[in-house]
Order: sequence, then C-alpha cells, then structure tokens
Amino acid sequence: MLKTILQTIQTVTFPADCSPVERTVAESVATQLLRSATVRPVGTQTENGPHFHVAVEREGDPDDQSGDWVQFKLSPGPSAALTASHAHWLYAGLCLLREEWLERDEREFEHGKKVTLTFPWLRNLSDFLVGSLRYARNFNPEDYVRQIARLGFSHVSINGLGFPGPFEKSPPGDLYHWFYDYSPDLDQFVDSSLLHGYYPADYLQTNLRTLKRNADLAAKYGLIPGLHINSPRSMPEEFWDRYGFLRGARVDHPRETIRPRYTPAMAHPAVQDHYRELVRKVLAEIPEIGFIHVWTNDSGSGFEFVCSLYAGRNGGPYLLREWKTEEEIARVAAKNVLTYYRLIRDEARRINPGFRLVCDLGPFFVERKHIVPGLGDGIDAGEFAFFQPPDPEDQGGERPASDVLTHVKLDLSDTNVLGLPFPGLVHERLTAARAEGAQAILCSATPDMLAPFDVNGEIVRAVQLHPDRSLATMLLEIARRWAGRELAQRLVDIWLHSDGAVRAYPRDIPMSTFGFPWFRLWVRPFVPNIEAISEEERAYYERYLLATFNNPARVDLNNDMMWDFLTVEEAAKRKSILDGEVLPRTGQAIELCESTLLQIATPDAEGVLNDLRDRLRTGQCYFTTMRNTLAWTESVHGFLESRDADRRAHYHDLCKEMVRSELENARSLLDLWQRSTRDCIPVSTVGESLHMYGQNFGELLERKIDLMIRHRDDEPYIDPDFMWRMPDKGGPEVV
Repeated sequence: MLKTILQTIQTVTFPADCSPVERTVAESVATQLLRSATVRPVGTQTENGPHFHVAVEREGDPDDQSGDWVQFKLSPGPSAALTASHAHWLYAGLCLLREEWLERDEREFEHGKKVTLTFPWLRNLSDFLVGSLRYARNFNPEDYVRQIARLGFSHVSINGLGFPGPFEKSPPGDLYHWFYDYSPDLDQFVDSSLLHGYYPADYLQTNLRTLKRNADLAAKYGLIPGLHINSPRSMPEEFWDRYGFLRGARVDHPRETIRPRYTPAMAHPAVQDHYRELVRKVLAEIPEIGFIHVWTNDSGSGFEFVCSLYAGRNGGPYLLREWKTEEEIARVAAKNVLTYYRLIRDEARRINPGFRLVCDLGPFFVERKHIVPGLGDGIDAGEFAFFQPPDPEDQGGERPASDVLTHVKLDLSDTNVLGLPFPGLVHERLTAARAEGAQAILCSATPDMLAPFDVNGEIVRAVQLHPDRSLATMLLEIARRWAGRELAQRLVDIWLHSDGAVRAYPRDIPMSTFGFPWFRLWVRPFVPNIEAISEEERAYYERYLLATFNNPARVDLNNDMMWDFLTVEEAAKRKSILDGEVLPRTGQAIELCESTLLQIATPDAEGVLNDLRDRLRTGQCYFTTMRNTLAWTESVHGFLESRDADRRAHYHDLCKEMVRSELENARSLLDLWQRSTRDCIPVSTVGESLHMYGQNFGELLERKIDLMIRHRDDEPYIDPDFMWRMPDKGGPEVV
C-alpha cells in the first residue's frame, strides 16, 4: 500500500528557490503523510536516499498550450515526487494524494500518475473575499483560500475592503453607498496625485494591508491573485468641488438614490494618468496580481455615453458634441471604453508581463460591435448574458475573436441559503461548458467553515479532476466518504430531491438572488396593506431596505419606482410552479432526511444529515417566502384590478391564505434560528447592512410575526400616487 511505503521516508525536499506553495505543500507532506520527516530545500543536484520531493516543474505562461497537470511518481529507494505544471495545481495535487491515493497499491505509481485539470482558469465567484460576506459569522479567509485550492481553483479575487464598510456615506434616506462595499476600485487601496487627500490615510492603509494579506494567502496555496472591481467608479462628492470640469458620466440608479454620483471623464489626460498611477502603485505593492476583472455600468461605476447607464446616455464635454447619431455615439463611447482597458493592461504589464484584463461586455449591447474587434492580447471577454437584449445579432452581439479567453460565468451562488444542495445542476453546467471547449470558468464556492458538507463544491472538484466519471459515481463516492457505505445512497437521493427543487425554481422570479436581502423579504411583514403599518413600526426593516422614501417598493412587493415586475397572471403561474414542483420536492428531501436519521448508526452520518436537514428546512423557508411574494402580487394586485365583487372576494381570500402561509413560514424560520447552531444563512458580525442580515435576525422575525398578526385582516391597498410623495419635515431616517 502506498501509505505504508511513504511512511518509511524521512526527508521532504523542495527547490531552494521555491515559491511559497512549494514550501506549504512540502511541510504538509511531512506533517500529514509521513510519520516523522525533516523538511529542507535542495539545490540543483539530485537528492540521494529515500526522500519525497515537491516541485512546480514550470511556471505557467498564459499562452502555453502544453497542458495543466499534477503528477505523483514513486521510484525505488523509495523516492517520491509530487509535481505540477503550475503553482496553482500543486496544493490540489497534495489533496488528491492524501484523500484518494494513499490506500492504493504502490505499483500504480511506478511510472507516474498524472491528472490533467479540466479548466485551466477556474476562479471563485462570490462576495466572501471581495464583498460584504467577508464579515460573515465564522468565515475565515485562509481556510477559504485553502479550500478553493483543494477544489482545483486556479485564480482568486482578493480585493475586499479592510474596513467593515465603505468610506462613502449617503445623505439621509439614501442607501446607495452600500454598493461600494464590494468589488472596490483601485482608489480604495492607494491614492494618486489627483485624488490625494480625499480618502483618509488610515483607511487606505487598512484596505491595502488586507489586500496584501489576501495576496499572501493566495501565494501560500499557489493561487493567482487578482481584483474584481467596479470601475471606473464615482469620486467623493468633495472631489467635484475642486475638479468639477473632470466630471464624466452620472452612474447612479435614479430609482435608488437621492444624490447623483459621477465618474471622472476618462478622455481627459489627467484622469488617464490617475488610473495609470493607481495601477502602478497597486502592482508595486503586489506584483503577483495576475488579473483585474472589470465590471461596469453598475454599483456606482460606468463609462460615458454608453447605452446602459441607469440615468441614460450622458457624460462630460470631452468625447462628444451635441446632435450626433446613435451610431456615432456608440462608436465614440466604445473607443473610450477600449482606451481604459488598454491603459490598465499596458500599465500592469510593465510590472507583471503575464497580466490579463477581463472585461464584462454584458452592459454594452449597442457598443459591443465596436469593442469586440479591439479585444485580445491580454484583454479577455467576460460574460455576455447580463443586460443581453432579445436579439443580440441586431445589437452587435458578436462573440470575441478566437484568441480571446472567453469566460463562462456559472452563477451557482446559494448565498441566501448556504450549502443548499443542487449537485446535478452544478455537474450539468460544468460538463456542458467543458463540451463547448470552455477554458475559463467563474464559479461560486461556499466556504466549508459555514457549510461543512457542501456537495456542490465537491462536484466542482470532481469535474475539475475526474471529468469522465459519471455524476452517479461522483455522488456515491462523496456520500460514502461522509455518511458511510450503508447510508450513502439515501444521502444521494436526498441531494437529488433538493437538486430537483432548485432546477424547478423559475429563474425570473424578482428579488430571488443577490437582491433578496436588499428588499428585506425575510423580515418585512407580508400584509394586504403595508402602509396600514405606521412608518415608525416599519423602520426596523426599512432602515436597510433598498428604496428611497418615495419608492413604491416600500409598499408594493411588485414594484420598484416605475417598474412593475409581474402581471397578476404571471405571478400566479410562477406561484403554481413553486406549489406544484419546488416545495413538494423540497418536502420530499426533508422527509427522506428525517426518516434516514432514524436509521443512523454512526456519529459522522448523524452530523451530515442533521446539518443537511437544517439547510433543507432553511431552503424550504426561502422558497416559501419567494412563493408568497408571488402570492402577494397575485392577490393584492388582483383585488385592486378587479371590478367584479366575486373576483375581489376571490383575491381577498387568496390574500388571507398568503398571510397565513408567510406567518407560518416566519415562525418556522424563527424556530430554526433559535434552535440551530449552523450557519444556514450568512450573518454579519459587524451589524446589519443592505447586503446581509445581522445577529438581531431573530428579533426582526419576531417583529414581522407580530405585525402580520395585527394586520392580517386589513383590506388590500396600494397608494397609486406613492411615487409623488414629499418627505416629512424631519426628513427620512439617517442611515
């Protein structure tokens, strides 16, 4: 057996000019695989005697096509070697050896056993290192970086703020500043000659220190660190007092703000020099940064005169004059976008020649045809789906040239319910991407410290390391490892019931994903007439509700200022899918989980299934709340739109049933919160915010329940003129 042979080795070696991950893996081999071993570097000469050597055989060139692999070889002596083509695969190779190969016959490894990684570029897609979730209860950055290295990720986004919130503060009643708490731009870590003095030195130093810590963690486990930024982002309000002539585009969302936000005019040489200086300073501090992923036209960022600015096409005086055609505007706006992309790439490559810039082209559905020909040579295309118009061919929806590394975004985030299983869906999307020849994947990974039995992440690892295995084989192996051979198939069946529920859930239900906490759906009362509750009594949840004082979203679950989400019929159709498919399948998963718990013979299996049951119940509460947003729209709007007395009575009855359902659901969720010790939802350790609930979650649920009991029999009503209201004399609450 390989394990027995390895334990005779007493020396672990690594190259004298080692990378941090080579030392990390060598030390892990000594402590985790061998009984008693010395760890030391070696020079260019071959080591004599029994030893275990750890090394990266070559560092990866982004354009190198010779493969991505990890290999283990056992030679007479015995001597062993764990090698990888790139630093970012070495720790995954150690985990493969430790978890899957130690019990095998040593003869399997005499000529070397090599595993080729499926996706050369696999990057985390989540807010755990770049957004508000960095302050989730029990989250640990090093544990998370170690975890995604084990799963077979190659790149990691690291640019979360060191401060617990953004520097910018909004005027009373405006929550837009919370959008600056994730994917922060370069100017949140270093200053420039143009911006000097507008951010406090201690703020920048704290953020930069956190950035460097995360970069060190990435290096320790071999990952390529990079930044995910919303850029170009707006400047502090005081900046415009001095540099008003540099004002570029208005980029805020007028439905969600009171104060306008503006980015600087990228066409001005002073602004271009500002961004060059920011790039130089960041890479001077962390030269190993291998990529910057730019998302724009959202969350306080945007380019001048592009079609998808929330305030409409607008900008400063340096790009366009009045009375230009739509085509002329699109062409000039696209040229300005490319100027920024090339500026970032060129400046970064002065320090790191392998640097790549990733740009999301989703918002540029008119300008895209002018941008795509300018990509390549280290400027990669990101996802296209977001903001995609119905007919992309008519809007310049060309795909990038073949030499561009196109990223496939697999948004498998389950951050509303941590660890909710949908392994079949994960496998299906990853294998489809592989079949299409995808090389670069953005994919979520739930931290193990919050969800210790996350089968979704294990499927990501299995596809990355063993893509030719069937889903059934993958699931059974994972289940046996966690619950034992006897209960493995039952655990798989539970996962697949949950997977079926997630698959059946309609993807177009408003507020289902990252917007779920913004509208405080779990803690706000679902009643027929929200405004029958006084503003004072609603303040506990409206404090972090993404809605200005005159936004009908405060009193209408189907509206966001001038935007109605669904018709009565559309809401009813989606509700029927949750009632007929999603919730029954979730219920089947819970029933099977509970019946299996009665057969438990081992503590390990009991731990897995108890954990799973709590997450499934939380998922059931989430699905029920989303079902009841639809029921609210169907019943309240149906009542108000009806002129027939019988129809009004019908919708009124539906409204009462909606309140009953959500009231029972809120009680179930409160019971889970009070009873379970598991992190089934992300909970902030620094206080409630727009993006995350705080440790007062139970108290907020209790308020919701109380208000729903008191107002469940009110008649349905929505003020049709809510949008035209003026604030009270005292003004909205200061946040």
